[in-house]
Amino acid sequence: MPKPNGSTEQSNNRTITDPRDAAYRHITRQAERMPDLGLFDLKTGSLDVRDASLAHAIVDGVITRWLTLSYIISALGGRPVHDQEPRMQAVLLGGAAQLLLMDRVPPHAVIDESVEWAKNMIRPKAGGMVNAILRRVSRAKGERIENWSHHLDAIPLSNGEGLLIEGLELPQSGLSRLSFACSISTQIIQRWEHQYTDPTEMAMHTLCSAPTLLYTGCAKSPIESDKLTPHESPNHSVYRGRRADLVELLHSRDDVWVQDAASSHVVDELEFNEDIKLIVDLCAGQGTKTRQLRARFPDAKIIAAEVDDTRLDTLWDVFGDDEQVRVMHAEDVSRDFGKTADLVLTDVPCSNTGVLARRREARYRPMKQQLSRIIPIQQSIVANADTILNDSGTLVYSTCSIEQDENESQASWIAGRYDMKLVKQRRIDPAGQPGDSPSMYNDGSFSAILKK
Repeated sequence: MPKPNGSTEQSNNRTITDPRDAAYRHITRQAERMPDLGLFDLKTGSLDVRDASLAHAIVDGVITRWLTLSYIISALGGRPVHDQEPRMQAVLLGGAAQLLLMDRVPPHAVIDESVEWAKNMIRPKAGGMVNAILRRVSRAKGERIENWSHHLDAIPLSNGEGLLIEGLELPQSGLSRLSFACSISTQIIQRWEHQYTDPTEMAMHTLCSAPTLLYTGCAKSPIESDKLTPHESPNHSVYRGRRADLVELLHSRDDVWVQDAASSHVVDELEFNEDIKLIVDLCAGQGTKTRQLRARFPDAKIIAAEVDDTRLDTLWDVFGDDEQVRVMHAEDVSRDFGKTADLVLTDVPCSNTGVLARRREARYRPMKQQLSRIIPIQQSIVANADTILNDSGTLVYSTCSIEQDENESQASWIAGRYDMKLVKQRRIDPAGQPGDSPSMYNDGSFSAILKK
């Protein structure tokens, strides 16, 4: 074991011994970054599948409910969690997540192993503090109730129920209460109040266990799987099987892929009277919308562009053998295809507020700083797109955000700045609440179609 005061980097390089060790190390790294949580992978070493699954469950619980758990621990422990050193935050948050959110984990195992981890990874006396606080958390766990409905002494759960916490009193202020109960930054809650009046539904949606949705609108034949059930969107199905079986299904077919209904509408709703010869997917990512474009416009030449080397490698894996699709670095597209594209799709980086049920690490980022950073990036991508479009070309601007600053305001700016006609714009709000059928679920998104 490392010395008590050893660096986080040193401790993370030690051999992972068990699922709680893996989880607490990962949460420590995140605590050092809070509120701008990272996308780095959870390191599980040589843990078996069952232990690795537990480690992931602990981390997911903490990332999703960081503010909720911090509020409860701080109230019961008498000291704000964020004032603690990162490793202490990690063991308290990870322990509380297991005690309150995971019913099948024995409380004594959680407390005993968390105490030992604190002794070894922080300092010997840290174990006493962890023991005292986690025992209070365990004793405070009450009964489940039918739903949360803004109870001051309960927290909402991802299955639609509420969990009573003895000794808990959430803030009287509705916005602060919603922020802590649903674990969303107050800046986001405030923006949603301005946009929706009552932000409860949007906040509760972020607690959903987002289902795996398959886009089946381009399927050339029936899909032989008893793991699929219908979704409210006619081009989608809900997958309810094992991940290994899903991987096998997707490997066996190139006409079915994972994609949310709020994402697929961007391409599904495109309508053209003229032939489309050249399409540029300027922010192709993993190639999901590129696949849609390939199926929708089978005779068109398609450029799948990205700036990230890892994503470019993924695009090569997907489209390397496809003669209709060429993978390129985004910065090279205007050099080779300037003023020639009939259609440019810009699925730009954004705040991700439409997909917080999936991108849970984004729920704590300060929105003012986030928007001030990301809006110029969005505009620079549009500027690049303008150099690629021909004189009668069509630009599709899309995000997975529900923020007006990134959506309607940007569409208006594009139309004025580049003398384009705003043909159509549509925002899809997130749908589905904790406990609802997966068939009702969709993320949030925005798209605007503009024409030269």
